[in-house]
Amino acid sequence: MEELFAYVDEHGNISDRPAIKLKEGESPSMSSNHQDDYSFGKVVHYNTDSNYGFIRDNETQQSIYFNDRLVGQKLNLNQKVKFKFKSAKQGAQVTEVLIEYQ
Repeated sequence: MEELFAYVDEHGNISDRPAIKLKEGESPSMSSNHQDDYSFGKVVHYNTDSNYGFIRDNETQQSIYFNDRLVGQKLNLNQKVKFKFKSAKQGAQVTEVLIEYQ
């Protein structure tokens, strides 16, 4: 039954995970959450002219925005990656990427 729930964060983004409740005086960066862990996914869209694209999370199937300048390297379409992301006002954004080698 839990799989049928959707949550909305403070920015209006829909997620399959509930919001994290912070203790008084604690900032989001101080709390441990799923975004501190690496996720695994694959580059499913890449615009070579503007150097941005989307990585699809293997577990949640969520598409997460990335820009080459944000992640510090060029990625390729269908490339398997290990990544971290954060929630922003515009939606989830990749903050760190490691290339997954087969």
